[in-house]
Amino acid sequence: MAENFSSWLDEFKSRINIADVVGKYVTLTPKGGRLWACCPFHHEKTPSFCVSEERNSYHCFGCHVGGDAIAFVMEIEHTDFMGALRILADMYNVAIPTFEKSGDKDGSVKRYKDKLYELMRVTAKYYHDNLVGSQGEAALAYWTSRGVTGKTITAFGLGYSLGYYQLIAFLASKGFKQQEMIDAGVAEMKDGKCFDALAGRVIVPIVNNMKQVVAFGGRRIVDNDYQPKYKNTKETVIFNKSNELFGQNNVKKLQMKENVNSVVMVEGYMDVIALYQAGICNAMASMGTALTEKQARLIKRYVDRVIICYDGDAAGQKATVRGLDILYKAGLDVKVMSLPEGLDPDEYIKKYGREQYMTLMMEALPLFEFKLRKLAESFDLTTAEGRGKYAVEAMKILKELGNPAQVEAYIPIVVEYTSINREVLYQQYEATQAAPIAQPKPKAYKKGNSFDEAVRYVLYALYGGVDGGVECNEDLTQYLIDPNQVKLYDMVRAKGVGNLTLDDLSAQEEGNPEAKAVLVTGSKVNDEVATAHFAGCLAKILKTTKQQKLQALSQMIDQEEDEEMRGLLMVQYMQLAKKQ
Repeated sequence: MAENFSSWLDEFKSRINIADVVGKYVTLTPKGGRLWACCPFHHEKTPSFCVSEERNSYHCFGCHVGGDAIAFVMEIEHTDFMGALRILADMYNVAIPTFEKSGDKDGSVKRYKDKLYELMRVTAKYYHDNLVGSQGEAALAYWTSRGVTGKTITAFGLGYSLGYYQLIAFLASKGFKQQEMIDAGVAEMKDGKCFDALAGRVIVPIVNNMKQVVAFGGRRIVDNDYQPKYKNTKETVIFNKSNELFGQNNVKKLQMKENVNSVVMVEGYMDVIALYQAGICNAMASMGTALTEKQARLIKRYVDRVIICYDGDAAGQKATVRGLDILYKAGLDVKVMSLPEGLDPDEYIKKYGREQYMTLMMEALPLFEFKLRKLAESFDLTTAEGRGKYAVEAMKILKELGNPAQVEAYIPIVVEYTSINREVLYQQYEATQAAPIAQPKPKAYKKGNSFDEAVRYVLYALYGGVDGGVECNEDLTQYLIDPNQVKLYDMVRAKGVGNLTLDDLSAQEEGNPEAKAVLVTGSKVNDEVATAHFAGCLAKILKTTKQQKLQALSQMIDQEEDEEMRGLLMVQYMQLAKKQ
């Protein structure tokens, strides 16, 4: 079945016109046989984002991203391979074949999920219409009392459930069955009666990264002792709260307008809504649950930095500490901002305003500084015993870093709390045994290894270093890592292969250290074998990068729990493995 899917994927990709796909997100302008736009992945004023219909690929000469239509959709929609494939399949009105091991040979599972997504879309509109209609006065008054404006209500699609049975009757009139309502989580059954699971509550739709409504949060507007204040629809086949983040659709919209380099993680819906209304649109919430690894990976799709800002009460502080290491392990740069007086972000914004909140955000502490200062609260530092115990535990935290320079930077904080001599602290550090937190993986192929030497010789040849010249029809930008090597190659792209000389390379020595390294590498190769050596280096670049991608895919396959997604990753692996 995987081979059949592979054939289908090849055929489907051949039908995709990348200009049509990209054109739905940016305005493309023809120039020099190609299409150009300002890059949607980084902020720029001069277009450097290029689409080639001939190659059915894209490349940005500014931020150096590139690939095919699937890669583009994955990047711009912040989704995975399967998500991008679904978007493109919908765009071209084709069905995606299913895997035998997914237990959905005839596609019935997918069709049922699609039916539930449609039910949720219809339900969300129904709830919203209730709120803005004549019967929604009480609910509208509640949102107004919380300081929520009409514009914000529209932006989040906020709504209102009229009562126990109105939604059931409405969905039935649209052709939905009671079991479908229950399976979607919007209805419950008791004493033989089907009723609205969020009856009488104001409604907050939960939207996934594919812009689909997958669940609802409800908050009662009348205080009583027999109903919980907050209630969410249950987990279903289309909703797993550990895999979703509230507010991610707004972050996606923001990234289409400007460069977003960080997100603010908060606890609840109202925090996200309040921050959004205050003009802070890069906030997400984990919906009251502890952060999971999948959520951390989802955040990583959007940004490299996260500022975590949970409630200022004791429970919120505990949630903060629990989530820090998960985010750090995902390769995110983590900072922590603390709110005074036990306030949550919603309360703080209302009391002190946006500017004060932004000031606190700017003062957010780096992860390990926060850990050290938070740890100090657990010890009586007025006693020698307390200071000593704190120092021992603090060194365990610093041991997680595994980086002498960073340890050196944080030692003064421990000295500040304990007044213990630095040399003694270093001795304690060396004696400390701690399992290090997994560090973000460094970019592969450091300078001086064979891959780097291969890149340098290829650049040498492209600058005319090989008698008789060389041919290179491959766009090497996607394989280059060192920014100085990228700059050298950009000139080749701009001037064209065969139009540069070693003098052009030498002219860049002063401002680019790689220029000299490239010249030195080239000088080591005899002219007799230069052409063959170039071919070998070029092959090495392609092969090594392929192996790196295969290794990454292999790790993703091992970690993926969803059978359907595992199957698709295996198809990707097989296709890449077969590529020459």
